[in-house]
Amino acid sequence: MSRRLIALLVMATSRLASADDPSVPGPEAAASTTSAPGATAASTSAAPADADVADVAADPGDQSVGASMGVATGGRVTPGGVRITGHYLYQLSSQDWFDGTASFTFGGGDAACFRDRMDVVVCQHGIADGGAIELAAGVRRLFAPKGAFRPFARAAIGISYVRFGDDDVSGLAIPLHLGAGVRARVSPVVALVGMGELMIGVGKFGRGLGTEPQLGLAVTAGAEFQLK
Repeated sequence: MSRRLIALLVMATSRLASADDPSVPGPEAAASTTSAPGATAASTSAAPADADVADVAADPGDQSVGASMGVATGGRVTPGGVRITGHYLYQLSSQDWFDGTASFTFGGGDAACFRDRMDVVVCQHGIADGGAIELAAGVRRLFAPKGAFRPFARAAIGISYVRFGDDDVSGLAIPLHLGAGVRARVSPVVALVGMGELMIGVGKFGRGLGTEPQLGLAVTAGAEFQLK
């Protein structure tokens, strides 16, 4: 009888010691251990989606080149028509890129310059008349991504050769560009870009015109290619 009592006491003591020992996993620890792989899988599966969004809206890299095409509106002695632009981008900071451009504007139109009653030369060209070649230097600032897109603002100043062939009128203009746009990367090295900008400045023309204001709008779309 005493042997059985001693055996029961030993078994009870062992169970109490196991309950107090923190190294022995309880039901809650087992449940958390079981659920951990699922949580890890969920976080792993979410990571590629975030990476894809970041990749689509990534910046242009250290250097990029691009080409775009669109329309420009002018009037009087501001040229307008089809606009083709080439871009060169060079990173200046985490948000800013140097943006150098060469632009070509191709318009039509007939002769529209004449002398008024005061013997002053006046030109009344349409919004898609004339032509121009322009070189400009500016800065593009990129903002935080909005989903798959990354908006930006651009400011630049240029020098332009303007000509209206049917009137034999030409001159040099200095336009200021203020614009905004959006870019979206479609591959590791290619991004689609759309932009609209206001152009305002002055020009010096021959044939009695003298100094004339420049005012126009342009909307373009194209692609940029990251160099490195």
